[in-house]
Amino acid sequence: MNTGMAEPASAEQQDSAVSSQSASRPKWVVRSQPSRESVRPPADRSENPDLSSTLTSVCTDLASTVLIPTVFHEEWWLDAATAGTYSIAEVTAGGKVVGRLPFVVRRRFGFQGIWTPTLTHFLGPGIDDGNGSSSTRFLHRLEITRQLIGKLPDSSWQCIRCHGGVSDVIAFQEEAFKTYVQFTHEVPPQPTENLWQQMRDKTRNVIRRAEEQLTIRQLYDAEEFVRLYGEHLSSRHVRNTLDLSAIKRLLLAALERNQGRILGACNNRNEIVAANFCAWDSKTTFYIACTRRADSGNGATSLLLWEAIQHASQNGRIFDFSGLGTRGSVLHYAGFGAAVSPRFVAVRATGLGKLAARARVLMMDEHYLF
Repeated sequence: MNTGMAEPASAEQQDSAVSSQSASRPKWVVRSQPSRESVRPPADRSENPDLSSTLTSVCTDLASTVLIPTVFHEEWWLDAATAGTYSIAEVTAGGKVVGRLPFVVRRRFGFQGIWTPTLTHFLGPGIDDGNGSSSTRFLHRLEITRQLIGKLPDSSWQCIRCHGGVSDVIAFQEEAFKTYVQFTHEVPPQPTENLWQQMRDKTRNVIRRAEEQLTIRQLYDAEEFVRLYGEHLSSRHVRNTLDLSAIKRLLLAALERNQGRILGACNNRNEIVAANFCAWDSKTTFYIACTRRADSGNGATSLLLWEAIQHASQNGRIFDFSGLGTRGSVLHYAGFGAAVSPRFVAVRATGLGKLAARARVLMMDEHYLF
């Protein structure tokens, strides 16, 4: 989901660890960040009598992109988004991490729950399902996901927004989660001419007109972006619902690691009328946030997006719009020739949390996001 702000081991060892139905079951371990809120051990399962869990220091062997599938799963991002209050449930097999699910517990609306951190659009389980046939790997993923769910702390509300690498949410359904499908748009890397030609004529014309009136420049000051965001909201009489301190921490951390970029659109008086922020991992650039002045016109945001898409493609990365927030965003993103891609969301509520979940749905003005 793009917030719009003012409106995104060796294979042989792995296979031997979780190799087949007939092999002996491995021992699964949940790990949590030391000094952070601990996670509870998995529920006892009669069909897996030798499963065990302990709390240990976080594993350092997390280089695999299947375990850290997006920038949102990277620990620097989680640390900035939550001010260090996150935890990570982990499952191990044969001494190696095979499952990882970061989460943060917060109290909102009077309920303790697992919520998505600020500007963290996707945060599903990262799983190494090893080798073997497709059915064997499916069963590995199913079991690992069950174990990760079992390590989540008791709470009235649990919401897991899965990234594109999560192909099903069957394990969540087995554990009494309600599951939903949301959508995002993606643009794969390709030559600039192809990117331009696949856009709708209307979108190209809007960008051409914006190029005549605006200049794009890269911004390096996180505080400037946050200031612009606040000013633009105030000028449009829109209430801020985001944690500005978290936004600033994320911007600083991403810029420091060269995993993010802020672009600004300036008018002929050199005033910044719109800006956006994108962050990336090795495979994907995510459209994280944008802000614009009320008088910026409809071309500023499109021009900024066009620049961001080109940058992602030139670096061999997919551009992900990070979800759909409104009916307008559906039409806007489709204008760039992007392909629709599904994203799963799993929600589990208990007690009064169920009433809060129903109320949340009823009060939503738009229904593209949960």
